[in-house]
Amino acid sequence: MSNMRKLLFTLLICLGTLSANPLDPVIRSQITVHQYYSKMIDYYQKEDWRRLAWQCQDLIADFPTSPFARESLYYLGVAHMNMSNFAFANQAFSDYLKEELNPKFFDQVIRYKFEIARAFDGGARTHLFGWHRLPKWLPAYEGAIEIYDEVITTLPRDDLTAQSLFYKGALLLRMEEYTKSVESFQTLIRRFPKHPLAVDGYIGVGHAYLTECKQEFPDANKLELAEISLRKFRYHFPSEPRIEEAEGMVLKMKEELAKDLLEIAEFYERTKKPKAAKIYHDTILKRYPETKVALKSEKRLKTLNAKMDAN
Repeated sequence: MSNMRKLLFTLLICLGTLSANPLDPVIRSQITVHQYYSKMIDYYQKEDWRRLAWQCQDLIADFPTSPFARESLYYLGVAHMNMSNFAFANQAFSDYLKEELNPKFFDQVIRYKFEIARAFDGGARTHLFGWHRLPKWLPAYEGAIEIYDEVITTLPRDDLTAQSLFYKGALLLRMEEYTKSVESFQTLIRRFPKHPLAVDGYIGVGHAYLTECKQEFPDANKLELAEISLRKFRYHFPSEPRIEEAEGMVLKMKEELAKDLLEIAEFYERTKKPKAAKIYHDTILKRYPETKVALKSEKRLKTLNAKMDAN
């Protein structure tokens, strides 16, 4: 046999080994569903996750109408979860919830799904086109949002929902979805007003408004909404130390808005229109007197008034 033929023969053997199931189809046909299930539980107890996944897939394929097949979906999800194949684990858990009318592992599945969302949120990636053999290339932020929403809908008053609302808001903020981020934080505050995360919700609202103000454009309407949120924060948590942090964010928004007006005032100064410049400096002092920008406007006004009086 030539070297080339030997190489091709070896390659075919390797490919066959990779694609083959652990059990020969003839042997599998002679095994009962109870034997499949017993072996599956054995792999689960031994934490042999790869063999557990194979066994679950075989049971589902050979006995698709059996109650054991539906339960196998749960164990398949657990196997993929422990192998960090989060997208496949999530799909198996979703299939399990669809197939089982009264899921025995309902609570465990929802908590597993929340952990998957946190993994996606933290930067875990999914396989391209959902193909298991391709590298994990794609960020899974959208998947995280979907799972958070699933938890929120399924367990509306559970502590896990409070966490989901907070993490969803924080993720949307990172994704620059500012309006949706604020909505998630506000839902957390409204639905769980006494929960410890409600404080983080108020801080999250402030961060969202401030970040949008810096990244998009200064909006006086958003400042007004941020101040309303701050007043509610003070009312519901009067002794909370982080109120100072929220106040600082509102002040930074005022600085951004004042800076925007200052740029217009300076433009009119450069174009020799002191009266127009004076209007904007006066506006800064009236609306945002506590800002650093107001100090600059105050100095500029003195200079402008002196020039105008001299003329």
